[in-house]
Amino acid sequence: MEPPFRALVVDDEAPARGELKYLLKQSPRVKDVLEAEGASQCMDLLADQAVDILFLDIRMPGMDGLQLSQVLAQLPNPLPVVFVTAFEGHAIEAFQLAAFDYLLKPVRADRLNLTLERLVLSSRDPAARLKGDPRTEHGALEDRLAVTHRGQILLVPVEDIRIAEVDGDRVAVITHEGRYLARLRLHDLEERLSRQGFMRVHRHYIVNLRHVTNVECFFNSTYLLRIEGVADLPVPVSRRHGPQLRSALGL
Repeated sequence: MEPPFRALVVDDEAPARGELKYLLKQSPRVKDVLEAEGASQCMDLLADQAVDILFLDIRMPGMDGLQLSQVLAQLPNPLPVVFVTAFEGHAIEAFQLAAFDYLLKPVRADRLNLTLERLVLSSRDPAARLKGDPRTEHGALEDRLAVTHRGQILLVPVEDIRIAEVDGDRVAVITHEGRYLARLRLHDLEERLSRQGFMRVHRHYIVNLRHVTNVECFFNSTYLLRIEGVADLPVPVSRRHGPQLRSALGL
C-alpha cells in the first residue's frame, strides 16, 4: 500500500458521504474515493475493489459501524478503519477495536490531512501502525491522551493538544476545539509528551511548540506565548524555563 490511496466512505446519509468524499478528493494523497450507504454495500465493494483505507460511520441502520469493523477485522489483511461520527462517546470502544483514527463530524480538512499523513507513514513502516494497536503486546496509544468531558472518557489526538495547564488539583488540556480534564498530573504529562514536541514553560503550563505562533517579550527575561487556535490565552514563560525555550526555538 503506497500513496496515493483509494478510500471507501461508508455512511447511510448521502450529504455526509458527499462532504467527506469532497474533502478526500482535495488531498494529493488520495487517488480515488468509493462510497457505500451501509454494511452490505460496503462488503460487496470490498469483494470487487482494492481499497487502502475505510472511513466508517458508526450509527447506521442494520449493522452499525462498530459491528462492521469487527467483521472486517477477521479478513486476512484488515484495512485501517477511521471512524467518522457526530458522537464522542464511542471513542473508547472504537480504539479497543484498533481503529486507525476517530474523526468527529463535521470533519475538518486539516484534521483529515493529519489522518492521511499518518497513513503515509504507516504505509512506509507497517510496524509503526502496530505500535499504536491496542491488540499488540504493548497496547499503549502513544498518539492519544485519555481525557474526561461531560462524564465521558475521550481519546484526544496528542497533536491536537495546544496547552496543558494546572486547574486546581487537576490538569486541563486545551485543543482548538475545547478544554478537557486529563487523567495525569502535570509532571507525568510532561514526561509523556516531552518526546512529542511539548515543553514545560512554567510551573503551571506545558505547551505544544508546533502551535506557537508568537513569542512576546514580557518583563525581567520572561515571555508570553501566543498559541494557534487559542490566541485568547497567552501562556507565560518563567525565567527558569526561558533559556530552554530560546534554545528550542532558536531565539
